[in-house]
Amino acid sequence: MTATSGSVRIKTAIFSVSDKSGIVDFARELMTFSVEILATGGTYAALRDAGLDPRSLQDDLHLPSAVSGRVKTLHAPLHAAILAKATAEHMAELKAMGVKPIDMVVCNFYPFEKRLSEGAADETLVESIDIGGPTMVRAASKNFERVTVVPSPRYYPLVVEEMKRLGGATSLELRRRLARETFSLTGSYDIAVARGLSRGEKAFPERLLISGEKVLDAKYGENPDAKAVIYSIGGWNTMAGWKQLAGDALSFNNFLDIGSAYDVVEGFEESAAVATVKHGQISGFAFAPTVQEAYKLAHACDPEADFGGTVIANKEIGVETARLIGKNEGTKDDSVYTEIVIAPSFTKEAVDLLVSKQKKKMRLIEAARRPDYPYDLKVVEGAILLQDSTDYRVRLDRGKATIPTERKPDGPQLTKLFAAWEVVRRVQSNGIVIADGEVVDGELTKFWTLGVASFRKRNGSVRIALDNAGARAKGAVCASDGFFPFTDSIEMLAAAGISAVIQPGGSVADGSVVKAADARGIAMVMTHTRAFKH
Repeated sequence: MTATSGSVRIKTAIFSVSDKSGIVDFARELMTFSVEILATGGTYAALRDAGLDPRSLQDDLHLPSAVSGRVKTLHAPLHAAILAKATAEHMAELKAMGVKPIDMVVCNFYPFEKRLSEGAADETLVESIDIGGPTMVRAASKNFERVTVVPSPRYYPLVVEEMKRLGGATSLELRRRLARETFSLTGSYDIAVARGLSRGEKAFPERLLISGEKVLDAKYGENPDAKAVIYSIGGWNTMAGWKQLAGDALSFNNFLDIGSAYDVVEGFEESAAVATVKHGQISGFAFAPTVQEAYKLAHACDPEADFGGTVIANKEIGVETARLIGKNEGTKDDSVYTEIVIAPSFTKEAVDLLVSKQKKKMRLIEAARRPDYPYDLKVVEGAILLQDSTDYRVRLDRGKATIPTERKPDGPQLTKLFAAWEVVRRVQSNGIVIADGEVVDGELTKFWTLGVASFRKRNGSVRIALDNAGARAKGAVCASDGFFPFTDSIEMLAAAGISAVIQPGGSVADGSVVKAADARGIAMVMTHTRAFKH
């Protein structure tokens, strides 16, 4: 290492990798700079099989393998060779020990996360916890002033490029960067192990550990002057893993819209369900026998609100639906201008048609895998708020619902009320849903919203939802995510022609609210379950 440049020529490197992709080519590149390679067991064999001539780390440093191979690299001579500074004193100590300094450590770990995702038994999982590898790379990272650590195949090209530029050496800047990346990797690895050893436990942990892997740089943040990055929480299926099939780059707001839209159609798998979402708020929802019909009904709820919004379907989008979604060039109906379309799959014909619209900027997202992160996590002013994630596939226990009004909902009304309740659970509080449907032989075959609203006051939400529904509210039903604190909302609903209401109950005003409903001939169901969403 020179005092002026901070560069260190690589003379001796350790190779000990579980993931052997690219390792042979990387070793060949290093050997062009006359780097001596010391390799462990399987890595040594892989390099030898490829026609290279590495030295055995165990033989060269006289490192005995112990306790059924659990100890291979956890030896003082090896770690002294990695941790020694480039001082005369440290070099003299190494010479006395009979070892030479190690300039590079190339190492990645046992695939613990892969075994965990495969559901490996505890014994297999425990044996997949790497001890020696993380210890070596942490030692190399601590001594980045002299040692280059290479913790992943993704860094091989970067190191080779640097060594070609510096004639077989690496810069202090690169070594520091790789050390930083390595400590991030070992931290993530430890988090994965902690998660694996606590699998099956449902209690909230005493210490919340999250490892996020960068997926992409967003187009911009919530506003164009802000930068934003998207991460995926390690070890879980997340929406960051969904595939973008076409369209413009995704912004921070786009990801917010995609995430808020997904939950809306979950739990309606028995039908084709479609939702339209704008700025995280439902503008329309429907289910029907076909995606095409469900889209028509959802879009009809509030067409103007759908301009620049998101469409999500719970089943494959075909060409018939694609004809309806998105603005066709030259048409006058601006309400169908669509930013994002999400579905578990698209037919090729549908993709081709959607791509041809809106100057090819419409973003198509294939949401093939359900996110399974078990918590609802929010960060507010540096505090982490954590609660159980709501599983919208679990519906209301109808046996707990009661009907306090004199008028009882008939069969069709009751099925519509329970469907409306499932939708209002997904609406931001104070949530109100005005809806209707079609019942055939006692089965709700079609269902659609007529007005969806949230506001800081319950009666304000009612007013907005009714305004959107207009004359369509007559004979429809209403769902509220929280109780009615006053009778004014019931009075407005009755005046608009709403026939039945479903709400949690629990207000000190329940008695007067029920009396108001009785006086106006409205049937009411109480779920005794609140459904706030903030």
